[in-house]
Amino acid sequence: MRIAVIGCGIMGRAAVLDLADDEISPDVEAILVGDLDERKVKRVSSEARKLTGSKDVHFGVLDARDRERVSQVLESFDADVVLNAALYDTIPSVMRAALDSGISYVDLGDDVETLRWQRSLEGAFMDRGIAALVEMGGSPGLINVMASLAVRELERVERITLREGWIDLNDYDSLGIPLPVPYSLETIFDELEQPAEVWDDGRIRLVEPFSGLEEVNFPDPVGRQEVYYVEHPEVYSLAMTFKDRGVRFVDYKLSFPRDLLLKYKLLHDLGLTKTESVELDGVEIVPRRLVAELVRRSLEGVEVRPNDYDVMIAKASGWRGDLGVEAVVVAKIRWSERWNASAQALLVGSPASLAAQWLALGLIQEPGVHYPEEVVEPIPFLREMETRGMEFRLRVTLSA
Repeated sequence: MRIAVIGCGIMGRAAVLDLADDEISPDVEAILVGDLDERKVKRVSSEARKLTGSKDVHFGVLDARDRERVSQVLESFDADVVLNAALYDTIPSVMRAALDSGISYVDLGDDVETLRWQRSLEGAFMDRGIAALVEMGGSPGLINVMASLAVRELERVERITLREGWIDLNDYDSLGIPLPVPYSLETIFDELEQPAEVWDDGRIRLVEPFSGLEEVNFPDPVGRQEVYYVEHPEVYSLAMTFKDRGVRFVDYKLSFPRDLLLKYKLLHDLGLTKTESVELDGVEIVPRRLVAELVRRSLEGVEVRPNDYDVMIAKASGWRGDLGVEAVVVAKIRWSERWNASAQALLVGSPASLAAQWLALGLIQEPGVHYPEEVVEPIPFLREMETRGMEFRLRVTLSA
């Protein structure tokens, strides 16, 4: 199989390394790595080659927003699947390029509005006989698959609650890093700006970002964490998928270290996460771009070894006959020493990589545009994730 990966940032890099690793992904024959940043694409391609003794690893400088160019590159490479790990605003161009070229498609997800637009392409993908698997990263993505496993234990579903806890054991102050970036900086800024969705009694209800404070006891070493509402599209997709099963409530909350959250909130409150330009001394400046560049410079030349852990909990509650049922699936993800990749990167990149491989192998055959919970078989998928060092546990409780 031949897999093209567009975008090799933190998450895209993890997907590329997953595809390249001969022990993890033996059926992959060739990988194309494309990104607008030439230094980055060369570095990630070099890392990938060190993990394989037989796979062809190609790279190219590519603007993912150029639909025609993306289509040309995919066809020239003879890709079976394209995995889009670039920024969210590239989803329309890369997805349409895949459709133009008759190539199956995977991405890491965006927002609810984008999901609705992607579903509008259902007929076009079916006509071409190809599949698009959208929001197939960690959360959304892997957590959707976990939720579908939990729902299988119920006949009627009332609630699905998703909780994610994360801890980073690095001492960033001693490393001279003023603002750690656990995952995409753009994503964090967007989560601060955008209201979060809660599915409540048959409709989407919007709440303030980082509201809904709750304390959750996660398995060690993550432990007790404060979690908050942030914008995550799986709330919508899971509600749509399981509405015929009676689901009335779906929500997602994420933990964020308090000190780090205060730093990001300060940037937000000062307007430094805005994308609208401001004039200063006759010069137009986009605050978000300025902050991103300063953060990038602060990380230059600093060697940071990953040392983080992530725990995701998908809980479904409802009924099996006259019995109340609560089914809980817990995932524990540790950073990868082999790939020098954080837990945050691993839990996004590896599910996307495996999904792309399943599409190429024909293990997901249905043409159209799909959410993960609709077409990914949970048990074999989670077993494959365990080969990447993840742990999963299902617990079912019955009550009269």
